[in-house]
Amino acid sequence: MRTLRRYSAVLFVLTCGLSRAQTGQQPPPFTAPNPPTPAATQAPGQKSVPDQQTPAAAPDAPLPQTDQTTVDLRSVPPMSPQLQTPAEPSAAVNHATEMTLLPQKEAGPARKDGFYNLIDAYRGPNTPPLPVVSGDRLSALIHDGRLYLSLHDALSLAIENNLDVEVSRYNLLLAHTDLTRAKGGGNLRGIDYTVQQMAPGVGAATSPLLITATTGNASSTNASIADLSQVTQTGSGTQQDLSQNGPFPYSPGPSIPLFDPTLFTQVGYLRRSDQNSLIDTGTTAPTGPLSFLSAGLDYQQGFSTGAQLEAYADNAPQVLYANGSQYDPFHAPSTSVTLTQPLLRGRGRDVNLRFIRIARLQQKQSRLLFEQQVLETVYGISRLYYDLVSLGENVGVKEQTLAAAEQLYRDDKAQVDEGTLAPIELTRAQALVSSNRLDLIQAKGEYRQQEAILRQQLLRRLGDPSAGIVGIFPTDHITVPDAAPSLDISSLIADALTNRPDLAQASLQIKDDQIATSAARNNVKPALNVYANIQTRGSTLMSSTPLGSPGTGVSSVAPALTQGGLRLSTIYQGGIQLNLPLRNRIAQADAERDQIQLRQAEARSIRLENEIRQQVENAAIALESAHQAYAAAVESRNYQDQLLQAEKDKFAVGASTNFLIIQDQSYLAQARSTEVAARSDWMKAQMSLDRALGDLLEKNHILLDDTVRGTLP
Repeated sequence: MRTLRRYSAVLFVLTCGLSRAQTGQQPPPFTAPNPPTPAATQAPGQKSVPDQQTPAAAPDAPLPQTDQTTVDLRSVPPMSPQLQTPAEPSAAVNHATEMTLLPQKEAGPARKDGFYNLIDAYRGPNTPPLPVVSGDRLSALIHDGRLYLSLHDALSLAIENNLDVEVSRYNLLLAHTDLTRAKGGGNLRGIDYTVQQMAPGVGAATSPLLITATTGNASSTNASIADLSQVTQTGSGTQQDLSQNGPFPYSPGPSIPLFDPTLFTQVGYLRRSDQNSLIDTGTTAPTGPLSFLSAGLDYQQGFSTGAQLEAYADNAPQVLYANGSQYDPFHAPSTSVTLTQPLLRGRGRDVNLRFIRIARLQQKQSRLLFEQQVLETVYGISRLYYDLVSLGENVGVKEQTLAAAEQLYRDDKAQVDEGTLAPIELTRAQALVSSNRLDLIQAKGEYRQQEAILRQQLLRRLGDPSAGIVGIFPTDHITVPDAAPSLDISSLIADALTNRPDLAQASLQIKDDQIATSAARNNVKPALNVYANIQTRGSTLMSSTPLGSPGTGVSSVAPALTQGGLRLSTIYQGGIQLNLPLRNRIAQADAERDQIQLRQAEARSIRLENEIRQQVENAAIALESAHQAYAAAVESRNYQDQLLQAEKDKFAVGASTNFLIIQDQSYLAQARSTEVAARSDWMKAQMSLDRALGDLLEKNHILLDDTVRGTLP
């Protein structure tokens, strides 16, 4: 009967397989059944997961994708809407652009440009040496060799002593010299558009305190090592180039008039042989040697319309054709006055005053660049300071953890001595003490490295006697508010677009480029000049070529100083001179290239604006996440503390083991360090948002005028 049943079952299977084969259906692949999983032993003191916490799929949950993943987009907040670019900058940006204050300790005595101060124009500048900042503020903060430092004190010392700020302060003076050069008819030498970002220090990672010792190990008694030598690689900051222009300069454009009057003089002694060529009669009559004093005086000046004036007087005709000695150089002088005015190329104030307009815009840019450098310095110092605070808290956590491990070792040793505990448990406690001692050594090493990095940013010269600081003690602490931040990202983006000095100076650079592009367009035109000239005691035609230069301020000596007229007569002349380069390909290429470079600069400016929008949104998201992470870290630390206490209570009545106590103690140490790291991350997120908004100076009660002077109240 049993054989018949087996035969019937086999026949049924074969029949089903034949039926599926005939209908085109294949049997499913064979899958070996999973082996039975033994039930896990419930750990003492542990509770099962409540039913309401068991994950369950909602009826309308999205179906799994082809890669077997599920993304519930309903739980992800939407991205913030993007507003249009505000038309006007903020009042703080306007104040920075219109500020006329210059650093006094770095600048030399002011040069006088008045007409009656001609001698000062030929005296070299007297730029004072690099200022040596007084150490009164630093000395007042040092007690017993330790620097007791608040955040405001750290920012004050950095603004006074930090060399990145000092270099940017000199940039204000560079822009001032360029304006003076442009007023004389010279081109511009440019300003520095780089901003130095501060070294991240020990806190270079996203969560610097979450090293391997705090993220958990395979064994709670296993020691871990962090390579502190790698911190030296973050000892220098990085440069950020805020120039919106590429590596290629714009074309020089039309020649610039010489706005500074130029005076050429020449006086010399001449002795002529006894031959004199008489042009009037065509004969040569021998005479005795003749002696003369030759002299010439030439005056040149340009005007904003493009007009240029040249006037000269000399005695060249008398020297060449007189028949008697003469020691009065202006006994019979020859004079000439020429006025030239461009009609096409180089005509108008917009073209000829372009370097002055660009120099004034670059003065505003230098102030905004200085403000950006101060912002980066304030952000960097604040980050280094609060990292030092967190690293100090981490040292305290490691000390408490080591103390708890040592107490556990003493308790275990007492029980081993009494014979109530196995000796192997004492070895386990010794391993925990050694591991915690290593964690403490590394935490102290990180703190000392952060001290050295922060000290470098607060002092001007590390070799000064005042730099003998044995330690830094931060007096401020990180306090995370209980309430989660309520952030309107759209309004924050609008504030950033009006407050950010780097975006404001980028728009000023676009105006510079537009001026340069218009000059290149003017240079495409032919050179058509009208001129007028009057001479006494001469007969040669005067050159009507403009006397200007491509912004170098160097003019050529007029040939009238060395050449005399052939006849002693009065000449009036005027006319039009046309310089028409056929095909004009060089000027056309320069103008087209300048327009292309202008479009590139506009694209870079828009990219900078987009980056600012993204920075604000990312910083706001990071701040919200950091606050939630900190709340979770505090909750986790509380629960770990309760679990450890419960495990100790059970161990006292013999319901637990020494291994579980050591394990929970390690978990508690991790939770404490994680809480410190979460608090540090929240502070960094808050500072990153303030940096993205561009209001770090206002948040720290710092006035831009005080930073230019180099002292904070």
